[in-house]
Amino acid sequence: MAMAMAKATRARRPTRAGPIVFMAAVAVAIASSACASDQRPSLGTFDTDATAVETVINDAGTALAAGDVAAFVDLWTDDGLQEVFSESTETFDRQSGYYVRAKQWSLGSPTQTDVSGTTASTVALLSFRLVGAARRFSLVQVGGAWKIDAADLTTTDVPAVQLVQVTLDRSRLGFDASAIHSGDIALDVRNPTSDVHELNIITVPASMDMADFFAHPERQAELPEGQSMPTGMDFIGGIPRIQPGAEVTMVFRQPLPAARYVLFCNVEDGSGTPHARLGEFAAFTIE
Repeated sequence: MAMAMAKATRARRPTRAGPIVFMAAVAVAIASSACASDQRPSLGTFDTDATAVETVINDAGTALAAGDVAAFVDLWTDDGLQEVFSESTETFDRQSGYYVRAKQWSLGSPTQTDVSGTTASTVALLSFRLVGAARRFSLVQVGGAWKIDAADLTTTDVPAVQLVQVTLDRSRLGFDASAIHSGDIALDVRNPTSDVHELNIITVPASMDMADFFAHPERQAELPEGQSMPTGMDFIGGIPRIQPGAEVTMVFRQPLPAARYVLFCNVEDGSGTPHARLGEFAAFTIE
């Protein structure tokens, strides 16, 4: 799901898989608190339009909370679905719709809304499973109704948590695990390269050799029917398609519980080799 450009690993409905199925999915856009009413005109076109724009985001959040795929898709343009979820209107139900019905996506309240004629933007937190990131949603008027047409990753302030920096690179992940002191964290993720990256997070057994795991996926046993990750591992969430030069705040919907975690990028290079296999991963432990 998500932000257009090179193919990143995508979340799929659990099926009988090969050696390993990495579930990567979008995450995205934090909402700070909404502007106080006295910061806008109490009457006028701007206020009315902003309210209509914010209603679309709130309705999308309500549809996700209810697992209502049709209501959710109806609030998007086809271009918007392609950019954010890598799905068309026609394919969304049978692909990404599985995760909507399972209520694994959530959307926070909008803020920083700006309206200019028939276009508008607002910031909200789109989360998959435990992971979210700040996104600025772009909306357009279609047939007199506002529709979500795009969403760009952005940064946001996350008060009362430790902000840890992560730097993406094809053969390494710049990350200081020793800087993490508790599960109350957020990640400041930066992509200074000319490549598209993603950042996924999974839990893994304490004894697992991750270098060997990523370098030799063929050694992993075939997964049983209905199991999407090897035993002892769980996909927490991720941010796909982080564009060159981008910076985004990865946030967690709750403090991370005690476990061993691995951050990794599974985007493939020109030869088809996943970045994680080249060394773009890092582990940390929450005690």
